[in-house]
Amino acid sequence: MRSTRAMNVSAFYGPLARQDGTVAATMLNMRDPHVERLHFRIEPPEGVRYDNPQPLTFTNNLGRFDAREGSLTVEPVDHFASQKDALAALEPFLREWEISAALDANAERLHFAFVRAEVVDRAPSPTAHVMVAEPGGMLIVGGEATFTVTKRSYPPPPAAFRLTPEVQQAYGRWRDYRAGRERLLPTGYFVLTVAERLAGDRKAAARTFNIEEGVLHKFGELTSTKGDAASARKAPKHGQFAPLSGEEEAWLHETIRRVIKRLGEHASGAPLALLRMSDLPPL
Repeated sequence: MRSTRAMNVSAFYGPLARQDGTVAATMLNMRDPHVERLHFRIEPPEGVRYDNPQPLTFTNNLGRFDAREGSLTVEPVDHFASQKDALAALEPFLREWEISAALDANAERLHFAFVRAEVVDRAPSPTAHVMVAEPGGMLIVGGEATFTVTKRSYPPPPAAFRLTPEVQQAYGRWRDYRAGRERLLPTGYFVLTVAERLAGDRKAAARTFNIEEGVLHKFGELTSTKGDAASARKAPKHGQFAPLSGEEEAWLHETIRRVIKRLGEHASGAPLALLRMSDLPPL
């Protein structure tokens, strides 16, 4: 721990902190509290293990971020008097980071789990003491873990991705599909209609999100006309089901992922490269 002279007076707000950002009554009543740092635990997605990854450090309009040794430390740029306010400002970006990384890797979502906040008093009383809220213990429950992928770097933060309600809804359906709670064709149709609703119609969606019209046409064709009795979105007109081929299933899987990512990229206001049929698996 740093010296009291350097810190003035501080408290570590961890699991003892209440949801409203206050702490137990035994904590010192600070006169001018300031959140200096927030600490998070980096929880990799299921099936992923980080093997001695290189530290990842960057700065943006929210603060300085330092990911290393399984932890993320954030030093906010702005002044926050409470843990609650600091987390409210940071959490949208952290969720965008988690979901963007999941879409990029075609994997489950990593998670930044809040651990504690370091708070300093910018106007301590002459008789102030350093107070520490002891963090709670962790209980690890479970049997053997099987890791299928080893990674030597943390996923970078998104350069251009915003998590709007529509992006979150589309990603939620994609996550349910990956978890086996949703089928591929209804998931694809939902994502396509989200894009169309945001833009106005299918042609407008192609222009708005800079996607070749042929991609969206094929997207609509497969999600509306393909599938067997268990997976089709609707019954065929002439009573004959047309199951997806392996190539069509792979194409839909990749296209859904890319379109969800494109929705978030568009929401960020960044320029969009054209998404072509040639960027997707062959049919």
